[in-house]
Amino acid sequence: MPSRDSYYSWLVSWLKIILPLAALAILSTLFLLSRGKDTVNSLPYSRVDLQERMKEGIVGHPQFSGATTGGDLVSFTAESAKPDPQDKSRAMASHLSAQLDLTSGTRITFSSDTALLDTSEDTALLTGGVAVTSSTGYDLRTESLFTSMREIQAETEGTVTGTGPAGSLEAGKMLLTSDPASGDAHLLFTNRVKLVYQPQN
Repeated sequence: MPSRDSYYSWLVSWLKIILPLAALAILSTLFLLSRGKDTVNSLPYSRVDLQERMKEGIVGHPQFSGATTGGDLVSFTAESAKPDPQDKSRAMASHLSAQLDLTSGTRITFSSDTALLDTSEDTALLTGGVAVTSSTGYDLRTESLFTSMREIQAETEGTVTGTGPAGSLEAGKMLLTSDPASGDAHLLFTNRVKLVYQPQN
């Protein structure tokens, strides 16, 4: 018959093994329960956001790039775009920016708050705070601008104001074209053009 001391020693030895395992099991259970709760709380927001985007058809950071027949590089990017439910070839884009790199070395950029893109016609109608800048020194503003997405061709629908190499200017309309032979871009200002010449130092 084992003595009381040996029984006590045997019990203590087993408790040293059982108690740490029990404590580890309890901690693991608490950790898993807390993780499960956070996951459940965060999933509905993600699902709602994803469902809304799928339902509205919003595309994040769309990009279009290509080259003209003359070798000029054209790229359009936007913060987001939402297809027209009535016409899948059209989409409304927000915070659009376009960059035209001509073979002559000239760079022209467009930017606007919103734009209507038509992929069937490869055109874009930029509206709301339209800015036109060029590496040749033009910095212009207008309310709307119609541009091709395949060729170097753009036209304002109304008044354009800003500055150029010669000074500040204002015109009822601006037309951007390119010369296929030289690859140079040409800005043509019409309809009561006003130029304030500012001599360069």
